[in-house]
Amino acid sequence: MESNVYLIRWYGPFKTRKDVKDFEAKHRFKCSLYLLHGKLSARERREKYYCGMSTREIYKRLSDKGHHIEEIEENLNSIYVGCISNVRRSSTDKILLTENIITAVLAEDVGDNQILNKINKKYPATNVYVINEWWRNDGSRVWERQRCNAPSHIVPDVISYRYDETDGCYSIHRCQKLKKYV
Repeated sequence: MESNVYLIRWYGPFKTRKDVKDFEAKHRFKCSLYLLHGKLSARERREKYYCGMSTREIYKRLSDKGHHIEEIEENLNSIYVGCISNVRRSSTDKILLTENIITAVLAEDVGDNQILNKINKKYPATNVYVINEWWRNDGSRVWERQRCNAPSHIVPDVISYRYDETDGCYSIHRCQKLKKYV
């Protein structure tokens, strides 16, 4: 059985770090991933994105001195926080692997220069399968529509990344948006 299969429940969009803090205080599950999206300045036309991970509360990580949120805080569009919901204990390695695959796919989709992550944009040397669910920030239901520049619209709902160790090649299969049938 494949070991790197993850269901990530993303909650958002949040507008401020305080909104994230209030959300984390209200819910008992632990979020370990986050997505930021905004502009470096009001004049900037293109959006910037950042995918990060934390073993602490997300709002504490976002409050660290020198965090990338400071670059876009005045023109911040949204914050999403993610919880790996199908794993009992999310080890740092598992969180880092999911962050890595999402950052790599995001960099490919929006362009490397639109990603604030300076490292962690290369695909991993192991198979990874990720299903992303996008929930409203109150946790009541799944988003059906999002703005086209929102991370929830750009990051695929399903990512299947297969790495062949014999020749070092990889293949990516993805489903941008799952469609509701019933």
